[in-house]
This record gives sequence, structure tokens and C-alpha cells, in this order.
Amino acid sequence: MSQHDGSRVFYFTRMLAEYRIPILERLNERLDGRLIVFSGNPPDGTSTLLAKSVGDFEHHPLPNYWFRGETFHAQPYGSAFDTYGNPAVVLAEESPRSVTLPFLLRRARLAGAGRVLWGIFYSVFRPFSITHPLQRYRIEMARRVEACACYTRGVRDQLAPHVDPNKLFVAQNTMDTNRLFALRRELERKGKQTVRRELGIPEGRATLVFTGQLIPRKGTNELLDTFAALRRERPATLLVMGGGPEREAMEARVRNEALEGVFFLGSISQIDKSAPYLYASDAMLLPGYVGLVANHAFSMGLPLVTQKAPDGIPFHGPEVESVISGYNGFVTDRDPAALLNAVRHVLDHQQQYSRHAIRYVEENLTIDRMVDAIVDAVHYAAANRPSR
Repeated sequence: MSQHDGSRVFYFTRMLAEYRIPILERLNERLDGRLIVFSGNPPDGTSTLLAKSVGDFEHHPLPNYWFRGETFHAQPYGSAFDTYGNPAVVLAEESPRSVTLPFLLRRARLAGAGRVLWGIFYSVFRPFSITHPLQRYRIEMARRVEACACYTRGVRDQLAPHVDPNKLFVAQNTMDTNRLFALRRELERKGKQTVRRELGIPEGRATLVFTGQLIPRKGTNELLDTFAALRRERPATLLVMGGGPEREAMEARVRNEALEGVFFLGSISQIDKSAPYLYASDAMLLPGYVGLVANHAFSMGLPLVTQKAPDGIPFHGPEVESVISGYNGFVTDRDPAALLNAVRHVLDHQQQYSRHAIRYVEENLTIDRMVDAIVDAVHYAAANRPSR
């Protein structure tokens, strides 16, 4: 295939996250090897889990320029067009932080390329409101392109009153579910009790797991509050998987309150190493921000308990839509008693909730469903691309 045959699909992203690699590999397969990925360097001190190596697709590094930490971002894109010519479609990460994104989309339009924005189209730090300047900007950008790949159905539903629904596609954000399912089946052959013994997790106790950064937004105080209340009722273990600035304070509290059964595991980013701990647990307890970890939990047969956002702020990532209260977990009111009651209920009906978690992820959150929707958006954009 010639570099300049005009059939390429360019994907521009600020940084290439590790979990995106298998998704982009599958997308490249579905696009007959026409995908070229453009990404750049992270800002200093970023917490993003960056890919250690690129996958089975063509990758072209671009320079990134960061301002005020990660507040603003610029990515010169000219070398993409200079090197590979004009593409059939430009697929771009939807981000109001990128000051070069509007210019990239304009360049794509002038080149006669279809344009797809891929993202969440709102902020998790404030309510969705078309009166907010940044939200108006995001909606206007969505209106201008030929297609939008939305992370969830809820994102699509929020955009639909403001953007032509025909060009809104639901590419349910997920992880490499094929690999996760294979890991779970391997662990199922061993059985939960054997895995617990191998990991040194006490047997005969309810086991909760928390995974994520140890920061206030993740609900670290509520996590220990809820576990302490549960421990007063029954034997229990809490696995804390992650690192961050709150770890020292959490460990001090555990010591000072003689809160037994808490194990700090540190950060475990590789899914094959984290999978046994998730499988060995009975429920995931995340009182704070929930994102892709919901997909991870369900893939391992693990129900998830969290709580609603404060004061109407979205707060969670859109992936929290997958947590269906009373089915595969709970999203409770912001009340300590409600959070504890949900944990109790899941533990008392653990096998039922575990089966539902697996059923939901296998029916709704697979990597193939996500890639199918992105391919549909790319084809729609190509069919409706502007004339040069």
C-alpha cells in the first residue's frame, strides 16, 4: 500500500495509553492495515499509563507542547500530512485542552478527509450545561465533524439533542476483554480458594478490593470507614491496590485504629498480575471516582460498589453507566449507611452478582463491540466527507 494512496486513516491522540494498544491493533485489522497512529510525549509527572511499546500498527511520533501542567496542549500535525499525504479519514481524540485540534480538523476538511471525534464530550468536573463556554465549544466541534464516536450510550444521549443523531456512534469504552476473559477462565480452573492461598489472602473471610490512585477523589477515607464498619460485623479483608499521596495517611490510620485485615499491595499495572487479586476478591469497593476499572472488575466476575457524585457533578467517568444497581453492583446515595448496606447485600449474594457481572461484560463491553462502532463511524465519515 502506497503511503500516498489517499486511503489511510489517521488517528491523532495526545498520548498513547497502554490499554489502547490492543484496541488499535484490532482497529487496524478491521481497516485492512490502513491505520496510522500519531501520538506524543507526556507532560512531566503524568499519571497516565503510557504504552511501553507500540503495537501491530504504524506509529508516527509527534512533538507535544504542554502549558500549565496538562491544562493546555499543542501538537504540531504537519508532518503527518507531509509524510503520508491526505488521508481518507482523520480520527481524533476529543479534548478541549488541545489548542491545535480545531486547526487539525480544518486541515483535514481542506484535504477532503472525513473527520471523527472520539471521546466523552463533557467534563467530569462540572454538570453538563450548554451555557458553559467549554461545553458549547465541545458541542460545536461535534457538530462540525462528520461523525462522533461516543464512549457510552449516555454520552450519545446527552449529545443527541444538540448534534445530528445520525452521526453519533456508541463505541463503548473498554479494555482488552479477550485477554481478561482468558485470564479469568485460567483462574476459574484453579478456583478462588486455591488462588487465595497462593496470594496469601486469609481464607474464610469476605474480601474487598480497591484499585486506583490513593487520592481523596477516589474516596480513600470512605473506603476505610466502610471497611471498619464491616469488620465490626464479620471477618473481612481489604486489598488496597494502588499508590499515591494518601497511602501514608491511610497506613497511619490503619495502625492507629488497629484496623486488621488491610493489605497495601502497591501499584500493579499489568493486568495479568492484578487479575488474581481481583478474581480472589468478593467485591470491588470504590467510594470515589469510577472509570474503566468497572470493565476490569466485571471481566473478572467482580461486582462493584460505589456512590453517586456530589452535587450533580458527573464526577465519575462515563463507564460508571455499566454499574447497574441491584444487578452487577450498586451506585448508592452519598450516605455511609447506604454504602455499607450495598456492600453487605453484594457479599450476601456474591455468586449471583458475580454471574451478572460476567454476563454484562460479555454482552455489552467487549473489545469487538467497541471496534465495530469505531469502524462504523469511520465508514460513515468517509462516505460523507467534504469535497476538496
